[in-house]
Amino acid sequence: MDPNVVKSGNFDLIWRTKGKSNYKGFAEQFYAQPLIYTPPGHRQYVYAVSQHNYVYRFDAVTGELLNYRQLHIPFLVADLDGCNDISDLIGSTATGVIDPNRNSWFVTTKTYVDQNNQNRQGLANGRYYIHALDVITLEEQPGFPIPLEGIVGDNAPWRVFQSGKHHQRPAMIQMGDYVYAGFASHCVQYNFTGWIMGWHAGSGELVSRFATEGGRAPAKGGGIWMSGGGLASDNPGRLFFASGNGYANQLQDEPVPGRQPPTALEEAVANMAVHANGSLSTTDFFVPWEKNTLDAMDKDLGTSGFILLEPGVFSTTKVPRIGCIAGKTGKFYFLNLDDLGGYQMGPNRKDAVLQTTVLPNSVFASAGTYPFEGGYVYVTPVGNPTYAFKFGQTADGNPIFTEAGRTAESAAGRQGVGHSSITTMNGEPGTGILWIVDVEGVTLRAYGTVPVDGVLPTYRLLNSDSQSKFSRPAFGNGKVYVTSSTGYISAFGSPVNMPLNCSSPIEAGTVGIGNSSVVGVTCVALAPVQVDSVDLDSLNNFSVLDLPTFPVTMEIGNKISFKSNFTPKSVGPLSTNINIRSTNLATQKFALNTPVVIRGKAISQKPVLKIQPNVLAFGELITGGEPSSLSFAINNAGLSPLEITSYKWSYNSSSGPFFTPNTTATVEAFTFTHLPSVGGAVPAESEQVVTVLLNPPSDGKWQLFLIIGTNGGTITVGMFGTSGGTAKAKLEWQLSNGTWIEYNNASFVFENGTFRGQQQFRKMRLTNIGGTTLTTTVSKPPISGPLAATNALGSIAEGSQLTPGKFEEATIICSPPKGQVNIDPELLTTVWTLNNNDPSFGKHVIKFECTAKSPQVWETDENGQAYHRYIGCYQDGDPIRRMDTIGHSTDTNTNLECMRSCAKKGSGVWPFVATEYHRECWCGTRLPPKKVSDSQCNFLCSGDYNQYCGGAGQLMSLFYDRRLWTPSNITTTTSTNPSATPTPNPWKYVGCTSEGTNGRALTGGGKASPDMTPKICQDHCKSLSQPLAGIEYSQECYCGAALSNGAALGSNNCNMECAGDVSQICGGPGALSLYRYDLDSIPSNGSVTATPTEPPMSSSTVSQSSIATPTGDHEYLGCATEGIGGRALTGGFKFFDTLTPEDCQNYCRSLSLPLSGMEYSKECFCGSSLANNAKLGSPNCKMPCGGDGSKICGGPNALSVYRFVPKDSGNATTSNTSGTVTPTSPSSIMVSATPTANPNYKYLGCITEGTGGRALTGGFLFLDTMTRQKCHDHCTTLQLKYSGLEYSQECFCGSSLENGAALGSPNCNMPCAGKLDEICGGPDALSWFEYVPVLLPELGSSSVAGSSVDVSGTSTEVVFSTTEAVPSTSDQDDFPSASMSSSAEGGSQTNLASSTEQIISSSTDVPSETPSGSFSEIESSTDTAFSTVDISSSVVDMSTAPSATAGVSSSAIDALSSPTEDTLVAPSTSPTPDIAIITTTSSLGLDQSYLGCASEGIDGRALPLYTFQSAVLTPALCQERCRNLSLPLSGVEYSRECYCGVALSHNATLGSSGCTMPCAGDSSKTCGGSRALSVYNWTSWEPAPELFGWADLGCWSEAVGERALMGDKVVMKNMTMGMCVDYCDLRGWEYAGGEHAGGCYCGDSLAPTAQQLKREKCGMLCAGGGGACGGKSRLSVYMKEE
Repeated sequence: MDPNVVKSGNFDLIWRTKGKSNYKGFAEQFYAQPLIYTPPGHRQYVYAVSQHNYVYRFDAVTGELLNYRQLHIPFLVADLDGCNDISDLIGSTATGVIDPNRNSWFVTTKTYVDQNNQNRQGLANGRYYIHALDVITLEEQPGFPIPLEGIVGDNAPWRVFQSGKHHQRPAMIQMGDYVYAGFASHCVQYNFTGWIMGWHAGSGELVSRFATEGGRAPAKGGGIWMSGGGLASDNPGRLFFASGNGYANQLQDEPVPGRQPPTALEEAVANMAVHANGSLSTTDFFVPWEKNTLDAMDKDLGTSGFILLEPGVFSTTKVPRIGCIAGKTGKFYFLNLDDLGGYQMGPNRKDAVLQTTVLPNSVFASAGTYPFEGGYVYVTPVGNPTYAFKFGQTADGNPIFTEAGRTAESAAGRQGVGHSSITTMNGEPGTGILWIVDVEGVTLRAYGTVPVDGVLPTYRLLNSDSQSKFSRPAFGNGKVYVTSSTGYISAFGSPVNMPLNCSSPIEAGTVGIGNSSVVGVTCVALAPVQVDSVDLDSLNNFSVLDLPTFPVTMEIGNKISFKSNFTPKSVGPLSTNINIRSTNLATQKFALNTPVVIRGKAISQKPVLKIQPNVLAFGELITGGEPSSLSFAINNAGLSPLEITSYKWSYNSSSGPFFTPNTTATVEAFTFTHLPSVGGAVPAESEQVVTVLLNPPSDGKWQLFLIIGTNGGTITVGMFGTSGGTAKAKLEWQLSNGTWIEYNNASFVFENGTFRGQQQFRKMRLTNIGGTTLTTTVSKPPISGPLAATNALGSIAEGSQLTPGKFEEATIICSPPKGQVNIDPELLTTVWTLNNNDPSFGKHVIKFECTAKSPQVWETDENGQAYHRYIGCYQDGDPIRRMDTIGHSTDTNTNLECMRSCAKKGSGVWPFVATEYHRECWCGTRLPPKKVSDSQCNFLCSGDYNQYCGGAGQLMSLFYDRRLWTPSNITTTTSTNPSATPTPNPWKYVGCTSEGTNGRALTGGGKASPDMTPKICQDHCKSLSQPLAGIEYSQECYCGAALSNGAALGSNNCNMECAGDVSQICGGPGALSLYRYDLDSIPSNGSVTATPTEPPMSSSTVSQSSIATPTGDHEYLGCATEGIGGRALTGGFKFFDTLTPEDCQNYCRSLSLPLSGMEYSKECFCGSSLANNAKLGSPNCKMPCGGDGSKICGGPNALSVYRFVPKDSGNATTSNTSGTVTPTSPSSIMVSATPTANPNYKYLGCITEGTGGRALTGGFLFLDTMTRQKCHDHCTTLQLKYSGLEYSQECFCGSSLENGAALGSPNCNMPCAGKLDEICGGPDALSWFEYVPVLLPELGSSSVAGSSVDVSGTSTEVVFSTTEAVPSTSDQDDFPSASMSSSAEGGSQTNLASSTEQIISSSTDVPSETPSGSFSEIESSTDTAFSTVDISSSVVDMSTAPSATAGVSSSAIDALSSPTEDTLVAPSTSPTPDIAIITTTSSLGLDQSYLGCASEGIDGRALPLYTFQSAVLTPALCQERCRNLSLPLSGVEYSRECYCGVALSHNATLGSSGCTMPCAGDSSKTCGGSRALSVYNWTSWEPAPELFGWADLGCWSEAVGERALMGDKVVMKNMTMGMCVDYCDLRGWEYAGGEHAGGCYCGDSLAPTAQQLKREKCGMLCAGGGGACGGKSRLSVYMKEE
């Protein structure tokens, strides 16, 4: 390669040719370096092989594709369990070799055993082959290919080569008649070993099968991959390689000489003896002293190739042969090839190597060498420039390498920069070019090889799109060839020739400073040309003389001559380009510039000081860790001795201030070796190398300036470094609500999953919380598929670095492919392997999970799963149509509409429903005969483009009603594929079941076998006494007693042949072929469990009576896990050597505790409920009782749980649902806290949690004793229509589903914490109920729904709570409240919840400082009250400075928890002792009044309407937030939590002494305490807003069955009166009315039947805050002003 041509503007892309493969739609990738070869009698060719296993031969000049072929199908990355080092496909990765004696091209390929199956075949079916191809025909040579599967190691016969696990990455090497290839693994997965396979180039006989893990320990590691770098050899008798980490742990803390190598070559450089027969044995080795730490952090030594330096240049009398290598630690090692160094053989049991230089980051690219002009070595750390190290030797004859320069450009910030490659012009000194290929930025870079003033000159910057990582260019006849990851082979070169031959370079000789030389330059024309001018790149040292008069016209053979002057101004080699500019006169294309190199050497008779490098950048060091060593050279470039005259030292700069150290050997944290003393001298044209060691004693920044004064000049050397603690990694996952959770070895989960055809994004964040830079040493992200990283190679990439306090985020996308409705949820999983230099982090395989959901339409079961299941795409009519009843043919057709149409034609009649041709619906009773690929039913429904409605040619999307038919009824053959035919009795085929959604479907045991058949699995399960056997993924067997974790029959994915019998089916991806022992026990419809009408207690309940039999008056609930932070049952414990279930039950009954649990055969525990997150569903109850071996008493961390059931109550536990009223004083009424049974709630199904927030957002309650009834009651008090229960103990309320929540979750499987025979949701799933009012008789004055109420005193009222809030429909005519009476005069019946609530205080404790002039007046009315939504009378009058009691009794706050619409409060002069003190005063100013310290609610939040947390919380900040929401009460708790509300709720009371915590944002103020709130009242709050241009007409009632405003209407989720007024104004109406918090009504006048009420009657808070929006059947009315 001519550097002048490369530097000229003519050097660029000359051709680019694309490969031919498009295997399975994947882009063709080239990782192997192209080979350039000229066969005898032929022109030059380019050879390339791809990951698709395609081999190519191109014309090297034109790029013409001459021939190609595919050797094998490639191996799918999907079979590598998340290892995506190379995406999509693995074929031929390594660079091969061409044997010129045999004209054979050697490559390896990874493939599968079955060449006719393009789908995943599994790891065990992977195969590797060695090929020898004819270089012209590309056909196999005799004796090839060579299969490698099953080969055993020469040195370790117990090691077997398994192709699926291994990867051939490093470049091959040929040594005589033998060719060798190295192997590693995929992402250090599986039980693998590194290998060197060797074979005879002619016969193909395998001569070497060397395993790097040669010990008998079952350890993995020692992979030979070297980022694609090659095996190396310096003579026919030895071969070198470097290996990665491993875990045999043969090397510990004892030094091992290099000539006593271990059998496990891990983190090693190895010297292998090559024997005459081609076999290998280890003779010498080197392993870094911190090997075990490197293993833990995945800091491979062998990430780059081991480079052998040219011995003719890089040698000394002491060390004739040198090699170098750098790995993930960034340490650059120089080794003696004849004595590699062993393990811990150096001083202080460190490394016995020639030199170690610490680079700023990991190295994956092999170093390069330039054996001219003194010798240079080049290496490129990730994210940094390429460094040039100049070879030298110390005074005692040891080799030393000092930094001489760097490139101006830096490598990509992630792994992938290519191996350093150096070319010359026919081996001439001064013509070196350093080539770097990169994956980002400028991807092909060319540099000069000799630094100028510390910088490697940039020759050419070129771009070749989509470079593969770790690339190395190939060269031939002045051209550079590179491959890409997008299927291209590209050639760069000069497309034109030079018009002049000037015999470049021109030598100007050796000239002393102050002298000159003149040389002649003569050029001969190679074509007709006109020379226009001559100039130079630089005029510093050269000039031109005696130029002719331009232009000069020349014919072929004419000459032009001139002279050049060399007058050097600095010593050393100097050069520049003379540019002869011309105009082409020929018919062919020629260059317009002919560059001519002129060079010379300048000398000085005087001494000349040079320092290289003059800056020592030590980077970061771990305080107390290994010191760092760097060197600089004091160079005398003159011909007289260089005398050291002075040293000056400064911590600040080269200009001082200066100080005098006690010794020059150690200055602060820096130690100097071989620093000449003052007065010492450096001989002429030589150098003195000084080594500097930085060993910081503490954390901090370290810098030192050394000013070296000599008789040849003065130069400053700067030394810089920092030190700190080790790097510390913190890995987090962002939830849908924005919250970050720290990684705890559990999967990162997309809560609530993602619907098919949609996508969600989540972020993973890596933060460095340590003291030094965090370097990612391993990062194997998920690259492709429905669950993958969006920027896989650019986020948290291998080699990326984070300084302390910094973080980097990666985005994961869940994008399930579009699918049909009513299919089973599918759990998508993927992994991201991570490690870094945090010594406590370790390698983690981060798991990600996302459930791909399908919309469930038409009728659903209690788990939200549709009864109509999609079975597949079927073709009907052969010629008889089985689906022979038309449902409809409409432009609004969807699968849902089709199901409805068939139901209208006869409910329970049609087992099958199908859609076809976009718009057709068919009903039928017979299954069509032919099932085809789902991809053929690709017509979009005419009524919903998100659904498929069949296809053409009677292709239909078919659904079956599982209540009428199950897939096990199939008797027709739908394809010629093997079928899951029933096996002989006693095992019967049940059907195809999906896997569990959050655990295995069968949890009783399992095994895997490469010879799996149904019989093998059945026999195994029978040996475990398990009645169900399921086979999955061809070779996996699972056993159990019942389907668990949401698994259900009806999957269509059982389509994989059995590994041991291809004539049978053994499940499929996420699906099991299910068999059961003894068919008689299976229901006639073939299902495993009956479908319940209410959610089952647990799908994993053990069903075998022999395992858990109800005993006497106890019922068996199931097998429960132990508690996470404590025991599952906490009420009692006893140990029995002879334990039986009866013993434990009797003991627990003696303690009056209903639950008994047996664990570990002999342990008995008691309690009233499962505690500490214990849950039913454990599969581990398998241990026989200590006193009765025929019964089960739990197991390891698992309890067999029983519940006491009184004999007179049967099996169902009932509770007293009548409200017991007990008179406590003549002036009080008490209503029992026990809620009455609530028939008003209807179960709707199981819903997913919201994706961006909660599904139900109106209220929340957490109880250790949660039941459905308690949740319903809570939502009733909040006036909210819907209640939902989740995770056994959590209750949520709301008026509509929000944040993408939807029916269809299968995860409602957790028993209620307080009632184990009920289901209370599950993980991210809610059991969803709706309030449906029940019409009750008229309310009498002293009886309520059959409950006896003893009333004493006067002016009292029993007030009932309902649950209606903002409805989810847009028509308020559908509101439950529309039918309710609004006044006593109406005389109509009133819809009431059966749960009653008395709001009149029962307390007789009157505060001694009750403000005078206040009393409460209760109107006589039968109106229904809304408990916490009414805001008209919820402000406590506190005109005096408040104290802890504030003069307000707890009864006052009790009243606030349920204010009524019909309560009018007015001043009085005589307080009533038994009634709450309440005022409606709303003009007390803008200040906040402190009410006191309140306890938290007993079974919910005291202030439940809004909450937030802040690290700078103050009372004022909380008050402002609540004021913005128009909520009058604010409370601060736990220093940093703020809560808002209208009134204290859930039995919270003032008077707590727990407000003792300082505010997080102002420690001088108090912000509540543990379960105690500092409560403030916004005294100027008033509910009614003032709207400009609209007059406030006050509160108006509606007559029964009639609207007050009859115009437009709308329901708004976040309505305010301002929004309602705008809505009516835009539509031209004169009146606007807000009702029931979220309903807006318009009209031109009020109906005659509307009656004006007191303003306090409209006290319901608007859904969006900001004031009142009417009430139930009441409107806040505004009229447009003129």
